[in-house]
Amino acid sequence: MRLINEARTRLALMARSWGQNLLRTHLARQVAWLMAVAAGWEALARASVYPPILFPRLSDVLATLVTEMRTGEILARTGWSLGTICTGVALAVAISIAAAGIALGIRPLRPLVDALLNVLHPLPGIAVLPIFLLWFGTGAPAVLAVVVFSCIWPMVQNLLAGLEAVPRTQIEVGRNLGLRRARLILFVLIPASLPYALAGLRLAWARGWQTAVAGEMVFGAGGGDGGLGWFIYKRRFFLEIPAVFAGMLMIIIIGILVEHVVFGTLERLTVRRWGMSRAE
Repeated sequence: MRLINEARTRLALMARSWGQNLLRTHLARQVAWLMAVAAGWEALARASVYPPILFPRLSDVLATLVTEMRTGEILARTGWSLGTICTGVALAVAISIAAAGIALGIRPLRPLVDALLNVLHPLPGIAVLPIFLLWFGTGAPAVLAVVVFSCIWPMVQNLLAGLEAVPRTQIEVGRNLGLRRARLILFVLIPASLPYALAGLRLAWARGWQTAVAGEMVFGAGGGDGGLGWFIYKRRFFLEIPAVFAGMLMIIIIGILVEHVVFGTLERLTVRRWGMSRAE
């Protein structure tokens, strides 16, 4: 029996080591591809296939990004955008939890929630721009409203799917252990549906981030202030194309950091730690 346990332990350690090596190899390949794309971009720009005003060198874009960071403008615009998206996602999460609770707790209202999902979920946030322009005017309130609208529907859909996917046996076990209502939700339903909730939060963040930048390019242009979208719009207006690409690069960097640092850490501390994911 002892030999069997030792063999299982060794196999588990070998599997974990193999998974970590595979992850490192996958990451290395991604970095290699990105470097190849960057080299191709620089070579194509230096070959003058396209005018520099249309296709600047990557080195010029990076130099402009460093300069803009030193002056502080692009960092201030980034902070403006992040403040908007974080507020919008927080409001969307609160509304989504309430909507999912209503749909599951009050059965006659479930068709209403499903109908709203079917009608509004496919609708891009940018498509409601003209309506929100009339309702909220230009500036931060309109951008925030568009972000909230874009984030709600993937969150509601994934919350409902996650809560309904909880096995009945787990709920019955929780009840047999004396858990009722709030404690049953807190200790059984929420942990069991967490993978779905994280997936919905990822989708909500991605949609909200895209919509925030797009909304800033319109609302910010009208209100005279905004985040990275307004930064890109203003620099495009003055034909400062390396600065436009620098703003786009900052959007990509923020997206990568949030995905791998924030969501990756959250997933590691919850879903993977609790054995709810096959990923290592």
